[in-house]
Amino acid sequence: MNWISVFAPATIGNIGPGFDVLGMAVRGIGDIVDARRIPRGVKISAISPRIKLPRDPAKNTAGIAAVHVLELLGWPGGVELKIRKGIPSGSGLGSSAASAAAAAFAVNRLYGSKLTTKQLIVPATRAEAVVSGGFFADNTAPALLGGVTLTRCCMPLDIVEIGSIGKLILVLVTPRVTILTRHARKILPAKVPLRSFVSNMANAALITAAFAKDDYALFARSLHDVIIEPVRSKLIKGFDRAKQSALAAGADGMTISGAGPTVFAITDNPGKAEAIRDHMTMAFSAAGVATHSCVTSMDPRGARVISSHDVHTRCFSIVR
Repeated sequence: MNWISVFAPATIGNIGPGFDVLGMAVRGIGDIVDARRIPRGVKISAISPRIKLPRDPAKNTAGIAAVHVLELLGWPGGVELKIRKGIPSGSGLGSSAASAAAAAFAVNRLYGSKLTTKQLIVPATRAEAVVSGGFFADNTAPALLGGVTLTRCCMPLDIVEIGSIGKLILVLVTPRVTILTRHARKILPAKVPLRSFVSNMANAALITAAFAKDDYALFARSLHDVIIEPVRSKLIKGFDRAKQSALAAGADGMTISGAGPTVFAITDNPGKAEAIRDHMTMAFSAAGVATHSCVTSMDPRGARVISSHDVHTRCFSIVR
């Protein structure tokens, strides 16, 4: 059986106040899984670049997702996977979710696309839960479907594709430190003030409306998280200075992507985007933190088969 290659994009989980609910696919960075049929079982034969990720399919999200999809299909055969990582692990950009999404999509395609893309969300999310410590689809859903998604419930699956904002420009900056989702969840408050809960709920609802209406201004004034950001930002050295610098450079908002350490700022002005990136990276540098940075936009497509000659590009530049 010939190999197929599937790309799944990076994602921004939470989108500020939409904790475990909202997620957005990001253009220009992601993982590729090459897959082919084998008679039985699941095998991961290669991971590139050489990083500390397990090739045991029971411990790798791509392998776990492949097993769950084959189970849903009644084990028609097996699959061999090769994983090409474009998203750093522990970056807050849905690294484990992208691998799971790409593998789930690839296995389904190899065996006749009998499941819908939405039906692949649960097996991909079950895979990510093994490494993240929680069952939530704010990364796996947009990685598979593209655009922005809202997860009301995973079991039974209830996920809505919201829409897009054409003017939205994303400025991503990733401090070169690792924050694992499992660890970042442990520091979250067990109780929150009612006023903070209401504020985050209102802003999450308005962000949903903004993407449904293609309303950048509404999104910009709703990107405020008063519950999670104040806690998780303490794990990101230089965060406060970087946020102040982003806003001073003209960004209309900035917050943490997923569990971090990646942060993202927003603008609808292409002329401001590079200046915002420069100010953010300089702020982190002043705090002694090296960064990767990227100016990009939403990915509307999600997981898809790519041709063998497609080049897997990463939009990140490195600042030391």
